[in-house]
Amino acid sequence: MKKNTMNLSGSNIYLDRYGDTVYYNLFDKNGYIVSKEMEQKFRVFYYRYSIIFIFVILLGDYFKTFQNTLLLGFGASLLVELYFRFVFLKKLKVIKNFNRERKLSKLEALVKSKAKDKIIMKACAYALLSVLLIINAMQQNFNILLLILSIIGSVYSFYTVIIDIIAFTKIKNK
Repeated sequence: MKKNTMNLSGSNIYLDRYGDTVYYNLFDKNGYIVSKEMEQKFRVFYYRYSIIFIFVILLGDYFKTFQNTLLLGFGASLLVELYFRFVFLKKLKVIKNFNRERKLSKLEALVKSKAKDKIIMKACAYALLSVLLIINAMQQNFNILLLILSIIGSVYSFYTVIIDIIAFTKIKNK
């Protein structure tokens, strides 16, 4: 029996033969079924490094040195990673030696969702984020390293806008 479509996509996200969304852990070679109830929590953990990256950029000027900012970022990454591996994954159903078969790209998952309004809102939010990261870096007079990090975050946000726009046009044409 097939389920509808998965709402998650990306690297290490697959569908099993029953249509369940599965996170494949490269370290232990197991799959973890992400239920609908756990999907929102999983999404936060799945994007944990992006979230920490954005917070480090936005809080970069609040610490005395760039080293303190990096230390905060590494510390937060370590804590979140440990919680994800040793607490959160233990709450999910495990598939031993998961066979990675079916995978949807981010673009395919967006097109299958058919959520035009959500896609446009997300594209607008990421477009604003890409601009605001650069404005923030200039207003805060970031040093060159934080400026480069801000530019990288801005480019990634703009890339997401492009993916969302492509998905929206493909939905519109179908």
